[in-house]
Amino acid sequence: MSDHKHTLLYTLILAALMLPITAEAAKKSADGDGPAACDDCPDYSGWSGWVEGGLGVQSDDDYHFGRYTGRESRGGTVNAAGDVRYRAKDGHYADIKAVDLGLTSRDLQVDGGVQGKYGAAFEYDQIPNYRIQDAYTPFQGVGTLPAGWMAGGNTGAMTGLAAALTQTPLKTQRDRTGVKFDYIPVTDWAVNGYFRHEKKDGTRDVGAGFGFGSISVLAVPIDYQTDDFGVTVGYKGRKLQGQLAYTGSLFKNGNAAITFANPYSTPVATGAIAEAPDNQSHQLSGLLGYQLSESTRIGANLAVGRMTQNQAFLSPAYGSPATGSLDGRVDTTQAKVDISSRPALRWQLNASYSYSNRDDKTAVHSYQDVITDAYQSYYPGTSTPITRGNRPYSFEQRLLRTSAAYVLPQGANLSAGFDDNRMNRSYQPVQETDDRTLWTKLKLHPTESIEATLKYSYSTRSASAYATSSAAAAFQNPLFPESGVGNANPLMTAFEYANRRRDKVGVEVSASPLPNLSLDLSVDYYRDDYPDTVLGLNNAKGTSVTPSATYVFSERLSTSLYYAYEKLDSGQASSYWMTAPATSTLWAESDSNLTQTVGLSLTWKAIPKKLDLSADVAYSDFTGKIHYVGTTDLPDLGSRMSSIGIHGTYKLKDQLSLRAGYRYEKYTQSDWAKSGAASTLPQLLSLGTAPQNGETSLVTVSLRYDFK
Repeated sequence: MSDHKHTLLYTLILAALMLPITAEAAKKSADGDGPAACDDCPDYSGWSGWVEGGLGVQSDDDYHFGRYTGRESRGGTVNAAGDVRYRAKDGHYADIKAVDLGLTSRDLQVDGGVQGKYGAAFEYDQIPNYRIQDAYTPFQGVGTLPAGWMAGGNTGAMTGLAAALTQTPLKTQRDRTGVKFDYIPVTDWAVNGYFRHEKKDGTRDVGAGFGFGSISVLAVPIDYQTDDFGVTVGYKGRKLQGQLAYTGSLFKNGNAAITFANPYSTPVATGAIAEAPDNQSHQLSGLLGYQLSESTRIGANLAVGRMTQNQAFLSPAYGSPATGSLDGRVDTTQAKVDISSRPALRWQLNASYSYSNRDDKTAVHSYQDVITDAYQSYYPGTSTPITRGNRPYSFEQRLLRTSAAYVLPQGANLSAGFDDNRMNRSYQPVQETDDRTLWTKLKLHPTESIEATLKYSYSTRSASAYATSSAAAAFQNPLFPESGVGNANPLMTAFEYANRRRDKVGVEVSASPLPNLSLDLSVDYYRDDYPDTVLGLNNAKGTSVTPSATYVFSERLSTSLYYAYEKLDSGQASSYWMTAPATSTLWAESDSNLTQTVGLSLTWKAIPKKLDLSADVAYSDFTGKIHYVGTTDLPDLGSRMSSIGIHGTYKLKDQLSLRAGYRYEKYTQSDWAKSGAASTLPQLLSLGTAPQNGETSLVTVSLRYDFK
């Protein structure tokens, strides 16, 4: 029996072990101390809610339109939804919620029980992800190549391409089924648990290669299964609150390897890449909270976990250690203490300290590189296999947060804080980093119709010296193990480890200059500088501006308008280097990404209590520019989307309504990597995907019945 068949059993056993904690509380409940029915509450007993069924017609196939909704194909669909609830006077209840039952994005939840005593629920949902509609992949698995494929070698013209390509759309589907329960044996005590099984299948893209120049992008199948489960026991008293929990997760991959052919070799050679291995994780956690006084509360939590994977290596013949598997193990520890106090009427003080440790206890094994002819042509004199070792990355984090707030006259509030985030790493280029942030926020309420918030923060990151020893390197190159990446360059630093200064400013304003007019504005700006980085990311900045307005013409008619502007810019410098032929070139680059979105919505009660109409229009535009100093810029990246939606509800009877809707969407994409010269490079066999362009219309009609 596999581990996955034991997961529900694990949950039930743990629940049985925890039940004695509440045995005495359950006894008190049986003696009459449990929750009683409410005699003075309003009577909401009986059935209520709504059910709906209808038809939809879609004009075109469009993966972008149906990426997460399941409306990716043209033609007709039958759909159903509902939200039904039942309440009895003795506390029994039932809830049924259904969304898009006719689509692959369906969601169903059914739960019931006795309010204040116990409950159980069943959940099922599907999540589609349609990425690329027309992908073409050469040599998915091992097959016979067409004659003349290798004409001219790996740099020559490739003939017979069309005959060797297989159309394989990229799409995935998640199916999740779960159960959960909660039990309240007596006031202040609760036990709950859950079990959820998820299966994900479909097709994804992955890169594969032989040596240095034989690169292909393949469409490969997915077969993932994940089981999540857990049990929690909680206590909630007047001063003391506590919780003890266990959670577990088991992952299983139905595919051990990806097998593919090398179209650049004669005769045809085959290779394999290991897929994600089976693995599991388990965690125990506890939480305590205590009200020291009316103005002060303290809390603490602790969690310890373990993650393991022990799947056999794919090919022991290629230099794998004698163990036959990684036998990976990572132990985790998380702890936090926080305190919140209001020492005076206008003051609020908060502080917390968190500790996190990811301790990778995986043993370091030795592996030998396979030296090929192509490898020797780049690096002469490397005929002897080179030994490398896996790197068990670990880190420790210590995070301190403090803040203070003071209530000013006229409803204003001033707050400030300081955060200190220290990281310690192993087997990585930088061992220690320290991020310190000082922030302040001012809330103003100058008039009844105006509210404003001003925010500012300044942070610095200081890093220890960049390591060049092989023991600390994040990556290994057999020829230059001391550098971590390739030819040692003391001027080059990865941006996530580099010294950095960051400024962030934000403004939020809400105003109602007229009784029927509301205005909102949000502005955020940040700038990052890397003062000590010569080669790498030098600077980055971002600006976002979002104004919106709502105007109510009358009780029957209202409209809303919004605009969103977001711009991200960055600049970097680097060096391109290779051994044969020996070349070294410095280059500088800057990029700019701008996204603008505008939208308008309208709500109209055309015939009071009879006909309601609504409409929305939206347009979004993205442009990405990449500029190289002293050379030709890359073509702009871009995407545009326009959408129109109209919806109406006509009440046929008091409880029966006719609902109709229309949605139009047009999406266009400009991507030089998928068109032009880049898609025909002989060094890369891609999926042959063109930029996504789609135009789709959807009409829906349904009937809704309301329960009273």
